[in-house]
Amino acid sequence: MSFFDVVNLWGLLFAALLVAPHVLWFKTHSHDVSGFSNRAMVYIDRTGRFFSVLLMAVNIGVLEKGFPEPKALMERFWLITTAVLIAAYLLCWLLLFKTEKKGAALAVTLISAAIVIFSGIMQVKILLVTAGIVYLIGELYMLNQYFRQNH
Repeated sequence: MSFFDVVNLWGLLFAALLVAPHVLWFKTHSHDVSGFSNRAMVYIDRTGRFFSVLLMAVNIGVLEKGFPEPKALMERFWLITTAVLIAAYLLCWLLLFKTEKKGAALAVTLISAAIVIFSGIMQVKILLVTAGIVYLIGELYMLNQYFRQNH
């Protein structure tokens, strides 16, 4: 088993692009999680985000089948579609940094979850789809609570 059988380089690139704006946001904005009343949802959000990124970048071999046939066509379709979604995701982040509106934050959340869930469906990774759904649930809760407290 080689390194590239375990690490999905495109998935790693897409995962890094999903995480980078979050890191920049937390560096430039104060974010106190103690203000959230439901700590379980905070941990659900964090767990979903961590496992989404991990499972996009690493092939763990559990509940994974890879791209369906025709493999080359499906992989190309996944790369193009995910690249377009990543571009939309980054544009929504730029909009969120400028305006800090709930609509932009909702777009960021929905597009990021769509990227993760779509990647899981296309690569037949059941755990990635599950992590994407957990991430979506947690992130929607956190988004709602953040805008309820701050705006």
